[in-house]
Amino acid sequence: MLIKALCDYADKQSSNDDSKKIPDGFAEQEIHYRIIISEAGDLKDIIPFKEKKTIKDKKGNDKTVEVPRKAILPVRTQKPGIESNYIEHRPLYIFGLNYDNDSFTPDDKTNKARKSHAAFVEHELAFLEGIESPACSAYRKFVEKWTPEGGVENPLLKELGKGYKGSYFGFSIENESNYLEKDEEYISKYLKGFSEKNESKDDEVQSICGISGEKAVQARLHDKIMKFPGGQASGCQLVCMNDTAFESYGKTQSYNSNVSEKTMKKYTAIFNKLLSDKKHYCLLGDMVIIWFAVKNDDTAECDIFSSFFGNTKDKKAEEDIASLMAQARKGFTTDISIDKSVTFYIAGLTPNSSRICQKFIYKGNFGDVLGNLLKHQRDIMINESNTRPVYFGSITRELISPKSTNDKVPPPLMSAIMLAALNSTKYPDALLSTVIRRVKTDSDDDKNHFIKLNDTRAGIIKACLNRKNKKEEIIMAWNEENNNPAYLCGGLFAVLEKIQQDSSGGNLNRTIKDSYFASACSRPASVFPKLAKLSQNHLRKLSDGAEVYYNKMIGNIMNSLDGEFPATLNLDDQGRFIVGYYQMNKKLYTSNEGK
Repeated sequence: MLIKALCDYADKQSSNDDSKKIPDGFAEQEIHYRIIISEAGDLKDIIPFKEKKTIKDKKGNDKTVEVPRKAILPVRTQKPGIESNYIEHRPLYIFGLNYDNDSFTPDDKTNKARKSHAAFVEHELAFLEGIESPACSAYRKFVEKWTPEGGVENPLLKELGKGYKGSYFGFSIENESNYLEKDEEYISKYLKGFSEKNESKDDEVQSICGISGEKAVQARLHDKIMKFPGGQASGCQLVCMNDTAFESYGKTQSYNSNVSEKTMKKYTAIFNKLLSDKKHYCLLGDMVIIWFAVKNDDTAECDIFSSFFGNTKDKKAEEDIASLMAQARKGFTTDISIDKSVTFYIAGLTPNSSRICQKFIYKGNFGDVLGNLLKHQRDIMINESNTRPVYFGSITRELISPKSTNDKVPPPLMSAIMLAALNSTKYPDALLSTVIRRVKTDSDDDKNHFIKLNDTRAGIIKACLNRKNKKEEIIMAWNEENNNPAYLCGGLFAVLEKIQQDSSGGNLNRTIKDSYFASACSRPASVFPKLAKLSQNHLRKLSDGAEVYYNKMIGNIMNSLDGEFPATLNLDDQGRFIVGYYQMNKKLYTSNEGK
């Protein structure tokens, strides 16, 4: 479905007059630095590279801005794991050096830097044979002269420092405007070889393309997705069936994927384009979420959808979301100017060194997407004063320990959360259990930051329980009519903690929450008698009016409990306990502020 969706989106984008047509055999590549070499092949300079581009603002006035240039750098597959490009742009291949601990070295555990540079030298020297243009001659001399060992102390590389890693390089001869990739003899030879390869019928296989339905030449290998977000992988593929385990019916390599060469070029090109535009993707832990509407200009829809990730800076989109959030408690009724019927896709993807794994994909009209996301916000909302969405990134942060620097939400759990929100279905049980575990084990910090239990965590529990039981069991605030024993125990715990705080003048660094919350949440009957006894000592320190006030609250809750505490609480009841504590705590402190 994803490949078909990408192709449909590409077809819509191709009708855009402003879109740039890339010739067959070429690809766009961003360049950060220019390597200036002399006619003798010596490295003269490395300079930041930007090229001026004229655009028009909203009023139609011409403006000149600095933007990275897209260089034409076609890719040649060489060996698994080690691939050299025509006019290489990656520093590991060009220089054969790793940058670690503020120094350059050609050595690493897998010897990849040396192997990559050797592949670069072998490929470029073979291709340059017979080309005598001044630019190619200078480039050939550079390739022959440069050695990784000799570049370790190169002052130009040392000046780059951290800028070396993750940057792409282009070559210029003698001056910054004489680009190697524009050399006519180089391009002519490349195009000749590309044309001959495409015209060769020896290994060509034709069949019905599973995406377009047309009979066409099948793609043997699929182009790579070169810049996957998050730095997790570079040069991975969405379709990759090169192992003999995937071969069937006498077909080898990716011939059994039934995707034509034309379709392959189309979906890989648009996929790379989407992953270079932050309006169309975001990173959640190890998973990349991409989205797009199948129309010529999907800016409005993507801006609004991005707002649920905190991923947009568009003022109108933020105003629209604020308006929608204000109506979220009443349902989806809005007059914002969007195309509600347009088909909208969302996909979750994770990469490894060679493959992109699709974790989930959602297809629906944008009206349904927006309506379900607003219902998700309404369900997860527990503080009536909220005006912003609870971002999906905020949800993921509440599922990991604040003391951990490496923990990430597993992609299967994040996928299940996203699909529950998009389809308006029950949230995964793992979400509820993870949040409850975090509430029971985390602690608030010394600056009184509420890490243990905050609006987001309480809202997640509320949403999980309400959707699981298919009714609004838990409302926004403390519910006097809710007689669930677990909910009442949570409220009672909040009252006992407030009594302890008031008796000390509010100067306690640790309360019963720090010592007894987890056990009271799991085994109320073993903890509450002890807490009730402690509270009597604390009540004696209060004024007569306060003592009467709190005794009345305790008496009302105990009457609803029939004087008995549950022996144990299951997972759902632990969630009710936590929300009961949270809501009673809010009520107590709000009442105190009112007085």
